Amino acid sequence: MDLELAIKNRRAIRKYNDVLVSEQEINKIIEAGTWAPSACNIQGWHFIVLNKDDLVNIIKKGGGATFLKNINQAILVIYDRTSDNTEYMDYIQSGAACIENMLLMAYSMNIGTCWVNNLPSKRELRKMLNIPWYYDPIGLVTIGKYEQKINERKRKYDLNDLISYGKYDGLNKHGPNRGFIKMYIRRLMRNIYYKMPFKTTLIKLFGQLEKKFDN
Repeated sequence: MDLELAIKNRRAIRKYNDVLVSEQEINKIIEAGTWAPSACNIQGWHFIVLNKDDLVNIIKKGGGATFLKNINQAILVIYDRTSDNTEYMDYIQSGAACIENMLLMAYSMNIGTCWVNNLPSKRELRKMLNIPWYYDPIGLVTIGKYEQKINERKRKYDLNDLISYGKYDGLNKHGPNRGFIKMYIRRLMRNIYYKMPFKTTLIKLFGQLEKKFDN
């Protein structure tokens, strides 16, 4: 498959049919992730393959994106966080590069994916999935076969508004994606939610407030 075509046509898919992705296909997707660049060539990624029961249990205990309860398979990408570069969090960048490779490979195989970060707190995930302290959860990739047509979507911004030369020129550039007050309120609510010992009663409420997608 042409690389430019894959980059421009890949979309997040949240609804899949009942045909499971085979172990061989999962391994091929993960292998693509291991060929991503990593800071200092550490290659500190690890992959936890989850089934429907695992995902339902995670949502039930810790909350997260509500559509996950309908997902049959997913891959949690975790990465060794023992880096001295705390300024740029290079382990997060490495894990993210790995995930992008996985998304593109899956698309080339006609397998749908969605990169999810609306998950339980990292502390809870470590406890539920027996993740060692030195690994940080980076993101969850849902996977599945799909039949619906993928709608084409244009980019939100003109390319010329996204490029500066030499320094940020501030001309014709878009501002923050969210209003500061709204963002801080949502951030505060998320932090409170993560720290509540009995959050199961609020999962339904937060699910109603969650942004919904038609794909």
